[in-house]
Amino acid sequence: MKSLFRLVAVLLLSISSSVWAANAAPLGFELGMATLSQVQQGLSSKTRLAETGTNKYTGGKMLSGTGAGLDVDGLKEITFIFDQNNALAGVTMSLSKGNGMNNEGFKKLSKTLASKYKQVEKREPFVGDCYARYVQGDSVVILNVPHMGFDMGLSYLTKGLLADFNKQSVQEKSAQQKTQASKF
Repeated sequence: MKSLFRLVAVLLLSISSSVWAANAAPLGFELGMATLSQVQQGLSSKTRLAETGTNKYTGGKMLSGTGAGLDVDGLKEITFIFDQNNALAGVTMSLSKGNGMNNEGFKKLSKTLASKYKQVEKREPFVGDCYARYVQGDSVVILNVPHMGFDMGLSYLTKGLLADFNKQSVQEKSAQQKTQASKF
Protein backbone atom coordinates (compact mmCIF):
# COMPACT_ATOMS: atom_id res chain seq x y z
CA MET A 1 0.00 0.00 0.00
CA LYS A 2 2.86 2.39 0.84
CA SER A 3 4.51 1.71 -2.51
CA LEU A 4 1.22 2.46 -4.32
CA PHE A 5 0.90 5.73 -2.38
CA ARG A 6 4.49 6.67 -3.26
CA LEU A 7 3.89 5.85 -6.93
CA VAL A 8 0.75 8.03 -7.01
CA ALA A 9 2.61 10.85 -5.21
CA VAL A 10 5.52 10.67 -7.66
CA LEU A 11 3.14 10.70 -10.64
CA LEU A 12 1.24 13.69 -9.26
CA LEU A 13 4.46 15.57 -8.60
CA SER A 14 5.79 14.86 -12.08
CA ILE A 15 2.52 15.96 -13.68
CA SER A 16 2.27 19.14 -11.60
CA SER A 17 5.93 20.04 -12.21
CA SER A 18 5.46 19.70 -15.97
CA VAL A 19 2.40 21.96 -15.82
CA TRP A 20 4.39 24.56 -13.89
CA ALA A 21 7.31 24.24 -16.32
CA ALA A 22 5.29 25.60 -19.26
CA ASN A 23 6.69 28.81 -20.68
CA ALA A 24 5.12 32.24 -20.47
CA ALA A 25 2.35 32.69 -23.03
CA PRO A 26 1.68 36.36 -23.76
CA LEU A 27 -1.67 36.79 -25.51
CA GLY A 28 -2.03 33.00 -25.45
CA PHE A 29 1.08 32.25 -27.55
CA GLU A 30 3.57 30.12 -25.62
CA LEU A 31 7.21 31.06 -26.06
CA GLY A 32 9.23 28.34 -27.75
CA MET A 33 6.07 26.54 -28.88
CA ALA A 34 3.92 28.94 -30.93
CA THR A 35 4.91 29.39 -34.57
CA LEU A 36 4.98 32.37 -36.90
CA SER A 37 1.94 31.11 -38.80
CA GLN A 38 -0.01 30.50 -35.58
CA VAL A 39 0.62 34.05 -34.40
CA GLN A 40 -0.30 35.49 -37.80
CA GLN A 41 -3.49 33.42 -38.00
CA GLY A 42 -4.44 34.04 -34.38
CA LEU A 43 -4.05 37.80 -34.53
CA SER A 44 -4.89 38.68 -38.15
CA SER A 45 -8.54 39.39 -37.31
CA LYS A 46 -7.66 41.43 -34.19
CA THR A 47 -4.73 43.66 -35.11
CA ARG A 48 -2.45 44.53 -37.98
CA LEU A 49 1.09 43.15 -37.88
CA ALA A 50 3.80 43.76 -40.44
CA GLU A 51 7.08 41.94 -41.00
CA THR A 52 9.83 44.21 -39.72
CA GLY A 53 12.96 42.37 -40.73
CA THR A 54 15.25 39.82 -39.15
CA ASN A 55 16.14 39.81 -35.48
CA LYS A 56 19.89 40.18 -34.98
CA TYR A 57 19.94 37.83 -31.96
CA THR A 58 17.81 34.96 -33.27
CA GLY A 59 18.19 35.29 -37.03
CA GLY A 60 14.41 34.87 -37.30
CA LYS A 61 11.60 37.09 -38.54
CA MET A 62 9.87 39.81 -36.55
CA LEU A 63 6.29 41.04 -36.68
CA SER A 64 5.37 44.45 -35.27
CA GLY A 65 2.35 46.64 -34.86
CA THR A 66 0.53 49.03 -32.57
CA GLY A 67 -1.47 46.26 -30.97
CA ALA A 68 -4.72 48.12 -31.54
CA GLY A 69 -7.57 45.66 -31.06
CA LEU A 70 -5.73 43.38 -28.62
CA ASP A 71 -7.50 44.85 -25.56
CA VAL A 72 -4.27 45.48 -23.65
CA ASP A 73 -4.59 48.72 -21.66
CA GLY A 74 -2.00 51.30 -22.67
CA LEU A 75 -0.39 49.16 -25.39
CA LYS A 76 1.49 51.39 -27.85
CA GLU A 77 3.66 48.90 -29.73
CA ILE A 78 4.16 45.15 -29.86
CA THR A 79 6.84 43.05 -31.54
CA PHE A 80 6.90 39.28 -31.95
CA ILE A 81 10.39 37.78 -32.36
CA PHE A 82 10.87 34.36 -33.93
CA ASP A 83 13.89 32.09 -34.21
CA GLN A 84 15.23 30.58 -37.43
CA ASN A 85 12.77 27.69 -37.08
CA ASN A 86 9.83 30.15 -36.91
CA ALA A 87 9.21 29.39 -33.21
CA LEU A 88 8.22 32.33 -31.01
CA ALA A 89 11.31 33.44 -29.07
CA GLY A 90 10.09 36.74 -27.65
CA VAL A 91 7.38 39.34 -27.40
CA THR A 92 8.16 42.93 -26.50
CA MET A 93 5.57 45.52 -25.60
CA SER A 94 5.68 49.23 -25.04
CA LEU A 95 2.91 50.35 -22.71
CA SER A 96 1.87 53.74 -21.44
CA LYS A 97 3.02 54.13 -17.87
CA GLY A 98 -0.03 56.22 -17.05
CA ASN A 99 0.42 58.90 -14.44
CA GLY A 100 4.09 59.84 -14.75
CA MET A 101 4.19 61.23 -11.22
CA ASN A 102 4.10 57.85 -9.46
CA ASN A 103 4.68 54.15 -9.97
CA GLU A 104 1.03 53.07 -10.08
CA GLY A 105 1.37 51.49 -13.53
CA PHE A 106 4.40 49.51 -12.39
CA LYS A 107 2.72 48.44 -9.15
CA LYS A 108 -0.41 47.23 -10.91
CA LEU A 109 1.38 45.36 -13.69
CA SER A 110 4.05 43.84 -11.43
CA LYS A 111 1.33 42.54 -9.11
CA THR A 112 -0.47 40.95 -12.08
CA LEU A 113 2.74 39.36 -13.35
CA ALA A 114 3.67 38.09 -9.87
CA SER A 115 0.34 36.27 -9.71
CA LYS A 116 1.17 34.38 -12.92
CA TYR A 117 4.95 33.87 -12.81
CA LYS A 118 7.67 33.34 -10.22
CA GLN A 119 9.14 36.71 -9.30
CA VAL A 120 12.94 36.53 -8.96
CA GLU A 121 13.81 40.22 -8.74
CA LYS A 122 12.07 43.50 -8.05
CA ARG A 123 13.41 47.02 -7.63
CA GLU A 124 10.91 49.73 -6.81
CA PRO A 125 12.63 52.80 -5.39
CA PHE A 126 10.57 55.77 -4.24
CA VAL A 127 12.25 57.78 -7.04
CA GLY A 128 14.05 56.14 -9.94
CA ASP A 129 13.75 53.33 -12.43
CA CYS A 130 11.55 50.36 -11.50
CA TYR A 131 12.39 46.84 -12.61
CA ALA A 132 10.97 43.37 -12.07
CA ARG A 133 11.96 39.98 -13.47
CA TYR A 134 9.96 36.77 -13.48
CA VAL A 135 10.59 33.24 -14.71
CA GLN A 136 8.32 30.50 -16.02
CA GLY A 137 9.76 27.32 -17.49
CA ASP A 138 12.31 28.29 -20.17
CA SER A 139 11.12 31.91 -20.31
CA VAL A 140 11.86 35.20 -18.61
CA VAL A 141 9.49 38.13 -18.23
CA ILE A 142 11.05 41.55 -17.69
CA LEU A 143 9.17 44.71 -16.70
CA ASN A 144 11.26 47.85 -17.02
CA VAL A 145 9.90 51.29 -16.14
CA PRO A 146 12.31 54.19 -16.61
CA HIS A 147 11.68 57.03 -14.16
CA MET A 148 12.14 59.76 -16.77
CA GLY A 149 9.94 58.32 -19.48
CA PHE A 150 6.28 57.92 -20.34
CA ASP A 151 6.37 54.23 -21.30
CA MET A 152 6.93 50.85 -19.65
CA GLY A 153 8.76 48.04 -21.40
CA LEU A 154 7.44 44.51 -20.99
CA SER A 155 9.45 41.69 -22.54
CA TYR A 156 8.70 37.99 -22.70
CA LEU A 157 11.85 36.15 -23.81
CA THR A 158 13.13 32.61 -24.00
CA LYS A 159 16.20 32.11 -21.84
CA GLY A 160 18.16 31.39 -25.02
CA LEU A 161 17.22 34.72 -26.60
CA LEU A 162 18.07 36.57 -23.38
CA ALA A 163 21.46 34.81 -23.17
CA ASP A 164 22.25 35.66 -26.82
CA PHE A 165 21.23 39.29 -26.21
CA ASN A 166 23.40 39.56 -23.09
CA LYS A 167 26.38 37.90 -24.79
CA GLN A 168 26.21 40.17 -27.84
CA SER A 169 25.69 43.26 -25.66
CA VAL A 170 28.87 42.47 -23.73
CA GLN A 171 30.78 41.95 -26.99
CA GLU A 172 29.48 45.23 -28.45
CA LYS A 173 30.37 47.15 -25.28
CA SER A 174 33.87 45.68 -25.29
CA ALA A 175 34.36 46.58 -28.95
CA GLN A 176 33.13 50.12 -28.28
CA GLN A 177 35.55 50.50 -25.38
CA LYS A 178 38.45 49.28 -27.55
CA THR A 179 37.48 51.72 -30.29
CA GLN A 180 37.36 54.57 -27.78
CA ALA A 181 40.71 53.56 -26.26
CA SER A 182 42.35 53.44 -29.70
CA LYS A 183 41.40 57.10 -30.24
CA PHE A 184 43.49 58.32 -27.34
